[in-house]
Amino acid sequence: MRFLALFAALLASPATAQDLSLTETDTLPRLIDSLCVDIHPLNGCEQVILLTSRDDESSADLVILSDRRLQDDPGAPLLVLRDAAYNGSMWGMSPSLEEGEGRTVLLRSEQSGIGRHPWFQTLRIGWQEDAFRVQGFGYSSYDRFTSGGYSCSLDYDSGDWRAEATWVDPESEAEQSVAQRGTLDSPAPLLSDHGAFAALPAPCQTVQTLFFDNLP
Repeated sequence: MRFLALFAALLASPATAQDLSLTETDTLPRLIDSLCVDIHPLNGCEQVILLTSRDDESSADLVILSDRRLQDDPGAPLLVLRDAAYNGSMWGMSPSLEEGEGRTVLLRSEQSGIGRHPWFQTLRIGWQEDAFRVQGFGYSSYDRFTSGGYSCSLDYDSGDWRAEATWVDPESEAEQSVAQRGTLDSPAPLLSDHGAFAALPAPCQTVQTLFFDNLP
């Protein structure tokens, strides 16, 4: 009997120690990534959080909270962007956060787990003109069956963009490539206008179409 009582106690103890509140149970399993970085003019570092979207598990919500150590309104939501990034259910499909240069945050997403054409995307997010904006955008993809691929990058701070693609000509079997450069005619877009499944910027769409038109 003593053995049974001890066994029951051992089974019960870890569960009791690891109980979560209802709020924690609802939120913590959805946590994908989080970091504290100084991105906003407020004092301290802002908590940037990625959560699996409650309504669509194939996307992630982006939340930015003020520093929890502020005396006035600590942990206040500065941004809540639903469906901010693609969020797959397999390895190579999870979004992530990284601190960038110049008080920015890099929001990375990818789909490199399956398929012929894996892709990788990076948003450089910063505070500009009283709003969170996409100050930089990068996208790349490649073909698993050939040596071809394409990429594009846009820097809204400098106004420069670059796109390039490489493919194998189906007739000559020779590798061909193209590189394009240009100047943006628009300011940094609002982060609130971005979505996980939004269309690529025009220079990226152009090089993407060129690549697939020449794909054997």
